[in-house]
Amino acid sequence: MVDYTLKDLKKTIQSLINVDNEVVFITGSFSRLGICFKEKNLTTKTLLMDTVYEAVMEVSENITIVVPALTMDLCNTERVFSKYTYTNMGVFSNYIIHKKHSVRSMHPFASYAAIGKNSNTICGSEILPFPYGINSPYDNILKLNNPVAITIGLTPNLACTIIHHVEANMFVPYRYIKEFYHPIELESGDIIRKNFYLHVLYKGLNAKRNSNVKAFDFFEKKNNHKIARREIGRDSIYCHNLKDFYESCIELYQSDIYAWLEDEPLIKPYRQ
Repeated sequence: MVDYTLKDLKKTIQSLINVDNEVVFITGSFSRLGICFKEKNLTTKTLLMDTVYEAVMEVSENITIVVPALTMDLCNTERVFSKYTYTNMGVFSNYIIHKKHSVRSMHPFASYAAIGKNSNTICGSEILPFPYGINSPYDNILKLNNPVAITIGLTPNLACTIIHHVEANMFVPYRYIKEFYHPIELESGDIIRKNFYLHVLYKGLNAKRNSNVKAFDFFEKKNNHKIARREIGRDSIYCHNLKDFYESCIELYQSDIYAWLEDEPLIKPYRQ
């Protein structure tokens, strides 16, 4: 059974972006789309990834592709982080990490990888202790024109790491800054240790997360922004403007600092 073809995939992605998008952030799950074929033959993983990359780059040579490359499994371990450390954020993220001329931000737990015109501007080579906030990859993305997020096979609320950039900038009370002294490997091959930081949840918070449903409801209903959806294979590919979404979230969090949670916590360890 053929669920979709490489031609379908390319056409779908190109229908969602244009030359005005300086950044295309890509995440999601290709397996949800089903079985992909090239003509009459089952496609390979490499062909599938090449098609996504080429579909974006053919639209404009000024576009930079960005992917999440988080490695939270390294927290509280002695495993050395390097540019090529495997990420569980999906096959396309690992494809970009290993692609020639790609750049990865040097944070051992919450890194991002980019390829294209503004890859150094977004991810750079500087080691940043904080993955979100000032001069972080998301901060740099939002300074560029019309950045969009493409989410493959998942609704956008289930693949939305920019929300942590919002939380960092809004100083949400249910997270605190935790320090990690972790080894990383430099491009030179030298291994060094540095302090890195994450905004982590307080223990004993006992609050239910709402999977970013409030944020996207506010984005669509209150601010009348659109999330484009294209059906393909067994699921869909979605696209929304990252800058619009970020600004909408800031507005939401100003009125509801607990928007990431289902309800305001009854137990607040940070009051003690």
